[in-house]
Amino acid sequence: MPVSCTVTVVVAMIVVAAVLKWQRCTFYFSRHSRLVVLVSGFVLEICAIARWEEWQPWSSVLAGVGGSVLATVLVGFLGSDADEVYQAFLRHGVTRFYPNREQSHVDWVGKLSEAKHQCILFGQAHGGWFKDDNFRPTLLDRVRAGVGVEMFFLDPMGNAAKVRAAEDKKNIEPLLRRTKACITVAWEIRNELDPDLRKWLKLYVYDATPTLGLNWFDTTMFVTHYLGGMTNRTSPLLRVEYRPGPDTLYAVYEQNVRTIRDNFSEMLSDTNFAKYTSEGPDV
Repeated sequence: MPVSCTVTVVVAMIVVAAVLKWQRCTFYFSRHSRLVVLVSGFVLEICAIARWEEWQPWSSVLAGVGGSVLATVLVGFLGSDADEVYQAFLRHGVTRFYPNREQSHVDWVGKLSEAKHQCILFGQAHGGWFKDDNFRPTLLDRVRAGVGVEMFFLDPMGNAAKVRAAEDKKNIEPLLRRTKACITVAWEIRNELDPDLRKWLKLYVYDATPTLGLNWFDTTMFVTHYLGGMTNRTSPLLRVEYRPGPDTLYAVYEQNVRTIRDNFSEMLSDTNFAKYTSEGPDV
């Protein structure tokens, strides 16, 4: 059955290529149509080999078609079909993207628990974090382990927050009230730490255009680009890994955080905490 030998070689090449270039493999097959083609080729080959004698000459036809399908997938995977787009994204550090943040199914607290050096949470109210019962103990554990954590809240007293609150007022609990409540809880968590450890948990409020959400764990960023007509949790999400060089998306987002920290933020302290948590009307 010479055709089975050919199929075996093609399948072996696909497996080896997938193992050696796993990151590229997941990117290439994130297009579901390509995955369907691959599975179809395997199904045709399995049927042909399983019924080789009984289905002749049709089993030979199935094997030939299946082999051609698998060979096409292999050529596309190794050739320019994947290379140009893949390399462009990878060069800038993008290793995964989702049209909707809810579709990512990322275990955010799990990512926090894996952080070894730093964690920066840049967003608006961070309400999702505080709804997770495991967030408080995990945050305390990481800070006590020497991980530097920074949380940036959208300034509930600023103009940017009022604009954003008006946009999503009809979709979720009022943003300003929720932000103040989350700042209060974050401050309580910080006060649970020994005084000499509190420097590792820094809380900021910022007043800048709220178009970006960022969960940054060591050298991996999960970036949400907020859309004015949508709630934050249904906005697009990118996973961005560190790449050397100033023209990568990682470097762009890093610089953005640094700029907002230095020019548009105020660190929370005992003297200004009440200013950002006092009750007031929501927009």
